[in-house]
Amino acid sequence: MVHGVRMLPATRTVRPAGGPAAGLAETLARLLTPRAVDVGLLVVPADVGGHAAFQDLVRSGSLRRLWADVAAPARVPDTPTLRALAVRDLVPQGTVLGGSAAAWVLCGSPAPRVLDVVYPPGRHRPAPLAGRAPRQSHVLRDDRALVAGVEVTSVVRTALDVATRCDPDEALATLRRLRDVCGLEPRVAARSLELRHRWAERSRARRTLALLLAGEDDPV
Repeated sequence: MVHGVRMLPATRTVRPAGGPAAGLAETLARLLTPRAVDVGLLVVPADVGGHAAFQDLVRSGSLRRLWADVAAPARVPDTPTLRALAVRDLVPQGTVLGGSAAAWVLCGSPAPRVLDVVYPPGRHRPAPLAGRAPRQSHVLRDDRALVAGVEVTSVVRTALDVATRCDPDEALATLRRLRDVCGLEPRVAARSLELRHRWAERSRARRTLALLLAGEDDPV
């Protein structure tokens, strides 16, 4: 007691126990903090302590898998930019992401098992790599779009590739999503098909687009 004033005992600061659980909680809290931009929001196993922790976070819903071992925090909006960044390292300069992979980037349709990477005639075929299927084809400048530094086929060219190369059920579902999300106009796509005089399997693409125009649900 000092001059009639009773002194309170000193407050002790209790620090939380450390250890792997605390470290994982801190990592998860950092990952779930919203950011203003997409860049820097990709998460790979090395960021969270390895594959086992990565899989646990995906299973729990804390992370949303984008492509292979690339994910994003669940609270981060799923955007074309984010999806393009997830596969940027698999699309070499001078090539274009096409088909179902381009549709996935553009409109968020289901991610394909393999990325369709289109390279032009006269260029060396990209090296074999798991998850990537190089394909040689002409892609005109007007048939390209740039998303987060990744060249992908335009909405119309993507629709034509999907109508030609995918099974009818998958193609129709993807085309409807391109229409609803990206503003694909089926009649414009159909006209574009007829103007491409050397388009392989034109009849298959024409039939799929006709089903889309007719609003039919069952390809027969």
